[in-house]
Amino acid sequence: MKFKVNGTTEGLKLNATAGKHNFVLDEGSQMGGTDQGPNPLQASLAALASCENVTARMAAKEMNFDLKNIKFNITGEFNPKGFMGEPGVRPYFERVEVKAFVETTESEARLKELQEMVETRCPVYTMMKAADIDMSDTWEKAE
Repeated sequence: MKFKVNGTTEGLKLNATAGKHNFVLDEGSQMGGTDQGPNPLQASLAALASCENVTARMAAKEMNFDLKNIKFNITGEFNPKGFMGEPGVRPYFERVEVKAFVETTESEARLKELQEMVETRCPVYTMMKAADIDMSDTWEKAE
């Protein structure tokens, strides 16, 4: 499988095309951008949420798991000194916290099983884990 994205830039703004989809990434005005879209790190967190959702739905189908919906709250901690070139400071996330609120009739044990399947199979999650990002995950049943 191959994926392709094409992009053209206007200052810090990226106009991207992926297949038939167009989207914009940008930086906020504090970084000199025009704030017309999420920044690349925000987009990577959104990609993580989307990838976990897709992986969870595929795994739930395999497990015959009653998955109605998932809501994600994801935060990433980043030290900008690495981006600015300070030696010894990574220029990407140091820690990512995933909070998933799952609407389901399943037991806590089955929910934990689904979470573990997602954490071992989700391409974006495992890529972040392989980059030695401290991943903190909490999956709980939605109220």
